[in-house]
Amino acid sequence: MSTISRFCPQCKKYARLGVFDGQVLLCPYCQNQWGKIEKVETIFDRCPMCTCRQFYTDKDFNQVIGFAIMAISIVLVPKTYGLSIPVFALIDWLIYRKVAKLVACYRCGGEFRGFNIPLGLKPFMHHIGLKYDKYR
Repeated sequence: MSTISRFCPQCKKYARLGVFDGQVLLCPYCQNQWGKIEKVETIFDRCPMCTCRQFYTDKDFNQVIGFAIMAISIVLVPKTYGLSIPVFALIDWLIYRKVAKLVACYRCGGEFRGFNIPLGLKPFMHHIGLKYDKYR
């Protein structure tokens, strides 16, 4: 199932919504209108929430988990003579490879999961992200 998630600009709560054609996107907590989806097939032409045309791909991987894995490996360094770091790094990398990709909007930070990702989308580029920092 395709979903859109983001922090609501009004109530600041994180919400995830299912997606279908002709849907008006409303925050489930405060009923603030985020935007409208005309057609799901053309969702990456313009962001339905902020009309931005620039998106990037990312892994749907919880960074806190990745950090915790590496922190545990560092704590174990004295007992394992440093061998825990490459072992846990390999575990982290294997988990990361299995996780699905998502598409995110540079301007509003909306996350699009479960969609067919267009071939032209690239990973996050800092010089483009800096341009949209003032909107967040």
